[in-house]
Amino acid sequence: MKSGNYCYYFSLEKKDWNSSLEFCLDKESHLLEFTDQREMRLLRRFLKNDFYWIGLRNKSGWRWEDGSPLKISSIVSNSLIQKCGAINQHHLQAASCEALLPWICKKRPQSMEQGPQQSGFHCCS
Repeated sequence: MKSGNYCYYFSLEKKDWNSSLEFCLDKESHLLEFTDQREMRLLRRFLKNDFYWIGLRNKSGWRWEDGSPLKISSIVSNSLIQKCGAINQHHLQAASCEALLPWICKKRPQSMEQGPQQSGFHCCS
């Protein structure tokens, strides 16, 4: 799926947070990071009650993988051992990084000449 200048990959399989991050990096992408509320609302429409890993971790506060702090939303946490972030259609949720969840990768489209799908990433022109 494409939103603005980005394409998204929604996994069907489940992995822990670190393995999900490695998968995205191998695809020259990264775990989903939101640039603004609009993007977060748009993507939530495609989610159900299942949670997906995103590029958010609690390292001295909740931060995206690029190091920027979480500013656009709050995150629900039930335990101090929940250090990785996930999302469903309702909210952001902290989870144990070892939990097995599907994930969402995000990247910029390389070239629209490659067609609407780029290695499983969904982009629309």
